[in-house]
Parts: sequence; C-alpha cells; structure tokens
Amino acid sequence: MSNEKPVRTRFAPSPTGYLHVGGARTALFNYLYARAKKGSFILRIEDTDQARSDKKSRDQMIESMIWLGLDWDEGPEKGGAFGPYSQSERLDIYKEYAQKLIDEKKAYLCFCSNEELEAKKKQREAMGLPPVYDGKCRSLEEDEIEKKRQETPNHVIRFKMSKEEIIVQDKVQGVVKFDSSLIGDFIIVKSDGFPSYNYAVVVDDNLMQINHVIRGVGHLSNTPRQIAIYRAFNWEEPVWAHVSEIVGSDHKKLSKRHGATAITSFREMGFPPESFLNYMSLLGWSPPDGVEFMTKEKIISQFDIERCNKSPSMFDVFDLSIADGVELSDLNHFELEKYLFAKSKLNWLSNNHIRSLSEERYLKDMMPFVKESGQVPEEEIDGERLKNILLSLRVYLDYLMQIEKYIGDFFNKFDITEDALSWLKKEHALKLTESFLNLVKDNSDWKEENIMPIIKEAGSICEVKGKDLFMTIRAASTGKTTGLELPVYLALLGKERVLKRLENSIDAIRP
Repeated sequence: MSNEKPVRTRFAPSPTGYLHVGGARTALFNYLYARAKKGSFILRIEDTDQARSDKKSRDQMIESMIWLGLDWDEGPEKGGAFGPYSQSERLDIYKEYAQKLIDEKKAYLCFCSNEELEAKKKQREAMGLPPVYDGKCRSLEEDEIEKKRQETPNHVIRFKMSKEEIIVQDKVQGVVKFDSSLIGDFIIVKSDGFPSYNYAVVVDDNLMQINHVIRGVGHLSNTPRQIAIYRAFNWEEPVWAHVSEIVGSDHKKLSKRHGATAITSFREMGFPPESFLNYMSLLGWSPPDGVEFMTKEKIISQFDIERCNKSPSMFDVFDLSIADGVELSDLNHFELEKYLFAKSKLNWLSNNHIRSLSEERYLKDMMPFVKESGQVPEEEIDGERLKNILLSLRVYLDYLMQIEKYIGDFFNKFDITEDALSWLKKEHALKLTESFLNLVKDNSDWKEENIMPIIKEAGSICEVKGKDLFMTIRAASTGKTTGLELPVYLALLGKERVLKRLENSIDAIRP
C-alpha cells in the first residue's frame, strides 16, 4: 500500500483587479493536477494588501473561476478544515509564528527608516554591491530593542537569511541554484503588522498541508526565501513546479498592453467556458496524444506537470497593432470583436466547442446575444424560424457575439452596399438576375441542396460563370459581397424573401 500523501494544490490570488489569463492558467493547472491525482484543490484569498484589495475584485475572481468550471474543494463559500481561507482573517496566526522565529533568533525587529534604507541602497548600488539590507538591526541587544520599540512603533520584522546556497528542485525548470548572499535579510512582517507575501504563503501552505506548489516561472525568484522559511520551522518543502511564462504575439510578457486578458472579456464575447479552458490548458502543457480539441474530462485524464514545458507560451488572440494601450475589458462586448485575430487557436477550439454543445444549451447561451443585437423583432424571439436560423449559423461561429454579424440579414430591411452595387452594374448583371429570379419562382422545393443547381442553371442560360456568376447572385440576393455560403443563406432567408430582394436589385440595376 502506498504511503504517498494525497495531492493538495492551491490557487491563491490577490483580489486587486480582474482575474487575468496568467492567474487563470495557474488556477487551471493546479485544478487539473489535483483532479488528475484524485487530490484536493484549495482556493485561498491573499488579501493582505489592504490598499489594493477589495470585495468587488474578490467576487469577480470567484465568479470567473465558477464560469470556467474550476470548482474548489476548500476555500471561500465552502469552508474546510484549515480555514479561514482569507489571509486578512489569519493575522493572529502570522503573528504567532513570527514571534516563534524571533524567540528562536531566526528573525528580528528592524527599526531602520525608509529614508535610511533608500540611502543605503543607492550607496551599495554605486559601489557595485547587491542592494540587500546590511543587517544593522540584526544583533541589537534586548535593552536596545525595547528602547527603539518605544521610539519607533512602526518597525518591521526581518528574517535572518543564512549564507548557504539554496537549491530548488523544480519539476519543470529542473535544478536551480540561488546565492543567499544576494538576497539578504528580508521583511516578513511589514510596519502595518501585515505579513509579507513570502512569509504568509509559507505559513498558509504548511498549515493547509499544500504539498504541490504549481505557479508561473515569475515566482521562481521567490522560492529561495520561501525554502529558507520552511527550513527555519523544520517544515517539509512542497513539490515545486514553475510553469512557462505567457507572452503575447510580440513575444513580450503578457500584460495590459495586449488588450483583453481579463477572463470576463471572453465571457462577454460568448466564448464557451469549455473552449477557453481548453485553450489555456495548452499554454505551457501538451497532451501526450497531440490532440488539442479536448473536453475538461479528457484534459484531466492526461494532465501531468511532468509534461509542462519551460519555453514561453504564446497567447496569440489579440491584434497588437489595434489593441496596444487599450484595456479591452472597459469596452462593450460588441466593440471587443474587432480586436480578435480571425484565425487564432482559441477561435478554432471555440468553434469546435460551439458545434459540440447540445441544441438546448447552445440556444440558451445564444439568446442574450441575439437580444443584445436588437435586430430580431420581439414577436420572432421565441419563434421556430429564429431557432432554425441560429442552429444553421452555429457552424460559422467562433464565439457567440459573432451572431450580430449575421442575424440582421434575416430580419433587417434589405440594403445594397456600394461594393454589391458595383457588381450589379456590370453588363451581364441584369439578365443574370432576371434569369435567376424566374428560376427561383419556378422552384417548388426551396431547400439548401436545390439552390446551387439553380444558380448554375442561371449562369448557363446567360453564359456567365465563376466569380462573375457567384458574386453577382450574392450581390443581388443579399445586398453584400461577403457572408455565409449562398445555398445556406438563401435557404434560411426563404423563397419569398429572396424573390423580393431580387426584384429590389433589378429595380436598382435598371436605368
């Protein structure tokens, strides 16, 4: 019988804004690994930054995780044996363990002012030395400490860093070595009494029995400080796994300049959560069978941190030439569409997931976007015709917001664009349009599979073929030069609407 402890992973966001792609990918990898190993996934809120943390951000992060389907086993709204799960409610715990370090001479009170520290930092940099704390308060006697405590109540607590080399055994990055002398005695409790990140995260992870820490490679530099604290308490280190950095299509670290990286933006655009989860799983991990379109269940069955890679992962969704400097989460969900690349992997995956949805789920999810477009008359919202149109259109959709592109053509007034009119003014256009109209009138079985033969027959009668044939018929029957495949589009419009449009186009052509 195995003596291995059940896997326990965690996601510990700071509620200081939207949940973005980087954080969501971290949450996903921890979730997937816990589920793959039949372990537990814990959500912890790291809200000790009182100036920036707020309830709105906390609630938004939780809503984003619920939308993605990342259900946690312990944490806010669920409780658990190791709570509370918000750091702001754990201050007494941090105080207790900080005092333990002080009592054991592994930490100490520091009374240096910010001005003094900044001056020393500049001096060390000017001398070519690493900007670490010089240890002025490290060896103060008890009477000095008490005197300074009275004079400087807003002191900090520093951890006594040893001079030994710290080696990180990382499941993704391999063996990474750190020189402790370049770190120095770092702060574990700030002057406001709140713990620093590197201190609180170790106390919490140990007490919550987290034994696998999976996070972005940007946190690798924090790891030697955290290992030093584990050793000071004689606690067992977790398994470390620092996954690849996420970069934009410009190969630079993903940031606000890359546009809508907040999860809410993708929800507002109508990406099924399954598709976005699928896409994020491929940012730094690859399935052993090489098949990229996957359900959550299949991803879980194949996921292992051993298959995560070091190389930067490209988030290739947004066009930087347009989105540079724009925070797309501030825009409405129709404005967002123009920032998407037409052929990104996310769009391809999403199209496949939309096709895989049940009819009931697809129509339910689609209806808010239909109503938001304002292009469907109220009396037709619940009609069979709209349902058939939506079901026929879904193979063309990469995200549900795209319905706004197509739906108006079936309900709005018929107008001819300038591009379409240029085709209708060609020499062959009038005769071809009249011939097509007559053939449509004579057709008694108006179905998608019967429409292409009618188009070709009109072309044969008028001796028109190729682009001249199809672009002219499209212009005359749709008023546009782009859109859905003609047989699909015309079948959904219905015979009577097509005839009316052809008559309008003939009127526009005639002198």
